[in-house]
Parts: sequence; C-alpha cells; structure tokens
Amino acid sequence: MKYPKGGNNVKAGIIGLGNMGGRMVKRLLEQGVKVGVFDLNKDLVRKFVEMGAEETKSPAALAKKFPYILTVLPNVFIVKETLMGTEGLMEGMNSESLLIEMTTSIPSVTKELNALLKEKGLKMIDAPVSGGVKKAEDGTLSIMVGGETVDFDRAKPLLECLGAHIFHVGEAGAGHTIKALNNMISATTLAATGEAMALGVKLGLDPEKMLDVINASTGRSFSSEFKFPNQVLTRKFEVGFTLDLMVKDLKIAMAMAEEEKVPMFISSASFQLWKHAWSQGRGDQDHTAVIKYIEEMFSIEIKGS
Repeated sequence: MKYPKGGNNVKAGIIGLGNMGGRMVKRLLEQGVKVGVFDLNKDLVRKFVEMGAEETKSPAALAKKFPYILTVLPNVFIVKETLMGTEGLMEGMNSESLLIEMTTSIPSVTKELNALLKEKGLKMIDAPVSGGVKKAEDGTLSIMVGGETVDFDRAKPLLECLGAHIFHVGEAGAGHTIKALNNMISATTLAATGEAMALGVKLGLDPEKMLDVINASTGRSFSSEFKFPNQVLTRKFEVGFTLDLMVKDLKIAMAMAEEEKVPMFISSASFQLWKHAWSQGRGDQDHTAVIKYIEEMFSIEIKGS
C-alpha cells in the first residue's frame, strides 16, 4: 500500500531511530505518511527532520500529535520507561491512539503493559519484525502481530508500508513470543551450519562447493543460502543485527522455556555457544561474527575464492 504523498490522513510517530527504526522512518516518508520522531540521539533526529520528519520534544508530545505510535527500542526496560516515565507515552495517549510495539521484547512484560493500557482505555499491539536492515529499507519485512483483531486490522495498512508478510498470530504477547522462537531457530541453524562448514574446510573441502551441495540438499537454510554467501565467504560481516541483540533474544526464548518448565536440549547447547562467543567481546559486531568464534576453535577460515 502507498499513501498519497503529503496526505495528512495518516500520521505515525516513531520512537527509536537506530538501524531498524531509522529505516522505518525513511520508508514511511517515502510512502507519503506524515512521520514524527523522538530519540535521545539528537544527531539522528536532525538527520530525519532533514528528510521531512517532524521532531517532537518527548514521547508524550509525540503521542498527543500522532495516533499511530511505533516503538523500536533496544529492550523492554527502555520500552517501559518510554511508556510510563516522566513525559512518557501514557501522558499523551488517548482513546484514538494505537501503540505498535516493535521491539523484540519479553512476552510476559508485553502482556503486563497491555493490561495496564487496557485499564486506562488505551490500545496496543506487539509487532516485532524479521528480515534485518535490508528488508527494512525496501519494505519487505516479516511482521508478526499480537493483539486484538480490531487493532490489527486498523494497523495493517500502515504495517504493509513496512513489510511484505504481515501475520496476526494471537493475543497480546504472541508477536513477541514467535519472534523470540524464530530467532532461536535462526541462531541454532547458523551455529550448526558454521560447525559443519568449519569441519568440512578442516577436512579439505572447498566452502563454496560445500554450500552448492547444502543449498541443493536437505541441509539448506536461510543461513546457508544468504548469510554464508553474503557475510561469511566474503568476510564482510557487515553490522545489521548485532551479536548483543541475538544473545538478548536467546535469553528471552530460554526464559520462556524455563517459565513453562520444559527442556530445550538443542537450543540450550546452541545458547551456550552464543554466550561464550558474546563473552569474548564481540557484542557490538554483527551476529554472524559467531562464525569467527567457531573458526578460531577449528583453527581455520571459511572464505570464498
């Protein structure tokens, strides 16, 4: 969907102008949405104001002016402060406001925040995304939404400006639940593929030919089809989604399993590898840097010709 250029009928405010939030601002501006922004980093704010966004002085001020409010923040603690703190969103929201919480967050906290807002006659949905910065730029993200059907239906046209695959997966917290589980699978697949590739290289196999076989066979995955050719073999490891963030998401998934008192044998083993790689000071690197950690253990390098 593309809204009419300059149309005043659609107004969305975005809080959090980092790798993902900033690209969402640009995307919505390109789609003709009137966008308000707030971030503690004023250099980022100025950058997007120059593109056509409107600066707001606080979350409350943003909520008063923009009926759709998108939060794209590093963690749930910042979300809570942004919502409930001094000059927070709750001071500016009204019955027409819809909070679209896009942070990868803790589902149980999302449910608490939803209940708190509901008591005050306010509305929210959780709508985390998958696809990284490239898909945020071209508006082809996958977006998984938890919340009331009526709120999902209202938000869907706006979300379609940002994503190619929009899913309503259940009640409040369901979006954040499936996001953590999806990332748990992604992390485990990347680590397992990394170990197999490293062992193959150590045994004398060509990594490019290995990927040709894997991607034509049952071992293929997003990691083998995209991350290895574009990040690992090229040795680029360009920062999009950091190792810090992946470990945070894995902690959320492991905590959910602990709350439910269920074992996660394979995912737990993968989590230990990710935590150890993270402990080596790679947190601010792209999450694919976990492959560098595996390479060091094998004393090899997985690179293309």
